[in-house]
Amino acid sequence: MGEYIHRFTCLRTHMESSGGGTAPHHFVCPISLQPMQDPVTAPTGISYDRRAIERWLADGHATCPVTGRPLALADLTPNHTLRRLILSWEPASTTVAPAAAPSSELHDDPGLAAIVAKVMSPDSCPADDVLREAAAMASLSGFARRCMVRAGVLTRVLRLFASCGKKSSQEAMMPTLDACLGLVDALDVSADEIRRLVVDNLALVDALTHVLVTLDSGSLSDGDVATREHAVRLLESVTEAADAALLDRLRPELFRAVTAVLRDRTTASPGATRAALRALLNACGSGKNRALVAEAGAAHEAIELELASWPSSPGGSSRRVTELVMALLARLCACAEGRAAVAAHPAGIAVVAKRVLRVSAAADACAVRVLAAVCGRAASPEVVREMARVGAVGKLCCVLQADCDPDVKETARAVLRMHSGVWCGSPCVSAYLLSRYL
Repeated sequence: MGEYIHRFTCLRTHMESSGGGTAPHHFVCPISLQPMQDPVTAPTGISYDRRAIERWLADGHATCPVTGRPLALADLTPNHTLRRLILSWEPASTTVAPAAAPSSELHDDPGLAAIVAKVMSPDSCPADDVLREAAAMASLSGFARRCMVRAGVLTRVLRLFASCGKKSSQEAMMPTLDACLGLVDALDVSADEIRRLVVDNLALVDALTHVLVTLDSGSLSDGDVATREHAVRLLESVTEAADAALLDRLRPELFRAVTAVLRDRTTASPGATRAALRALLNACGSGKNRALVAEAGAAHEAIELELASWPSSPGGSSRRVTELVMALLARLCACAEGRAAVAAHPAGIAVVAKRVLRVSAAADACAVRVLAAVCGRAASPEVVREMARVGAVGKLCCVLQADCDPDVKETARAVLRMHSGVWCGSPCVSAYLLSRYL
């Protein structure tokens, strides 16, 4: 650890004393000492390049390289703001020290140049083995990844993926679709980088839908599990970058297939689960899709996912999952189907109330919105009584006492006022506590 602190301190001093195109020190990974491509932030507040910190942890280390505090892979959070800053800095920095053109970069690595040439060949589609070899190179080297993206490999592979999804013999094309997904995942591009390739690209969405629906129709091998994770992660980026017109064209079978990832708590990795939650959350930006996502059973499976983490309090990656679950439920509860799904789950109201004031301010805001939506003016008497019985009313009273956002407090107060006549007579609610804050 001391070695990395010394190297980072020396590098920072060098950068502060140098000018022009040298990367600002906060853009540089403390491990690789290179500008970060995919910054992630540890709970200690230190940001690292994802590949570098994953290699550090894979080598058997269990601490933050800079601070020495305990660190696990699940504790890392993507730092999208820092990534955008780095991307905006890179073009400006070329005015002082122009970056090498893709051709000159590839000239330095003949093996990489040969693979890129095969992928980009205009005469024929690249073979599946070539795509897998390119994916292996990209996953091992940030330099190879950057060269491939600059050479247009991402555009080429996404077009190949979309065209394969259109073909009538889609089952025969599954190996090629799988190889394309593996390479796209290895290139590890952000939604910002993929945005221009997604605009009005229904063929890409149709190909993703085909892959996910096909993999949802039977038992999965280890290779199928990896393919599904790659597809869900790409779908997350696509839905984040898509405009409203493209979101409105997503099909119900896609939502059912993504919901199946939430249901699969045996083979689905935590990363695949989070990607599925984000994809559904992004899709719910369209009002039409909320009802379709609710009908696919997403609210039920999100609640079951949260129940699986009880009785422990969320921490690390499970805390992020809880935030995503609450955000998805809040968005689904904007439609009648979503509210009905939460109310119909035997533990729906209880699990939401349980997480209030136990996770984060973001989770609090979403959970209170869910309770307010489910227990609105149209709520059935049984739902109103259940709010008291499972402790949701008491949690809303605690929100009024806690240091919460004023809007969250006002939402809680409005629900308490709406049904105070019923709850004041309930043996499950303190009438004094209820009357004190109304």
